[in-house]
Amino acid sequence: MPHYTDNVLYKTHQHYLVLVMKFISRFMSWSVWVFVVGKYVLEWGLFPQIFLILWGWAVIFGRYYFFWVKSYFIISNEKIIVKVRNGLFSKFHMSIHYKNIRDTAFSKNNILHYAFNYGTLFARSSAGAVGDLEARSIPDIEKVYKIVNYLHQLSTEERKDLEHIDGIITNMVSGRDIEASSKTIPQSKKSGWEKETPKQAIQKETQILLNIQWIKEVVVLSDADRRYIFENEEDRNHGVYESLRKQVLLAVTHDSTFRTPDEAIVMKAGEKVVFPTVKFHEINRPSVISSSPGTKVHEYLIPKFQKLWEYDATLIIGFDI
Repeated sequence: MPHYTDNVLYKTHQHYLVLVMKFISRFMSWSVWVFVVGKYVLEWGLFPQIFLILWGWAVIFGRYYFFWVKSYFIISNEKIIVKVRNGLFSKFHMSIHYKNIRDTAFSKNNILHYAFNYGTLFARSSAGAVGDLEARSIPDIEKVYKIVNYLHQLSTEERKDLEHIDGIITNMVSGRDIEASSKTIPQSKKSGWEKETPKQAIQKETQILLNIQWIKEVVVLSDADRRYIFENEEDRNHGVYESLRKQVLLAVTHDSTFRTPDEAIVMKAGEKVVFPTVKFHEINRPSVISSSPGTKVHEYLIPKFQKLWEYDATLIIGFDI
């Protein structure tokens, strides 16, 4: 397979709060030392103490800023990279190719992580612990985690043409371009939907859904809706994120008579709970999946419906044509 040059898709430093906290911690220690030694040991006046404290402020901040600005977390179309400068003559570089990633995870461990939305990204190597990558204090950690996961799922050839982050997010939330595929679909021996356009497919499945007793309304979600859902849905709701990759994305409302789901809607492994994709047998398409959105996305969808009652629920259904 021919080698290709990395395209940097995303590049960031550690969260600025890390820089601020390190500086404040060291500067406070320096200020106390100057005050105690200057006043009680050397018997300096106020001016020399202020001068030395300000000099220390400049030196300490400059030192930490230099290390912070020279350290990067990089997502390219071939690998993820960590570059850390931790001394004038000391630095650490590590990278892991997507093809060598076994799985990924992220963590938020304290209130600051949640308040300022940063955390640690983990990428476990298929080669074992020696090749594992850990990137600490990454801003927008949940967004970064989703991007890395998406790139990991693509083939080398699919990643090859990616050039910037906007293209990544568009692909993540929009799936294949419905408008571009509005031409007649070639005949398929397996599908049975010869010469069906996306508009026809949407109309057909919408009518099927509206004929189901417990479904009240159906709306087609736009690319803007996809982007909002992608940015605001809970990370553990795998079903919703998988639905976003489908060509057609519908939102429906249903009442309390909703039938028993075709599959389990909750999966638990140890302490981790996730919400997987669920089949939806009323739509006779091999790729169809359904998922229940979280509270924030549900509230976003409410204004799109006219007959949504207090105890009604929303459901997202996605399928390819």
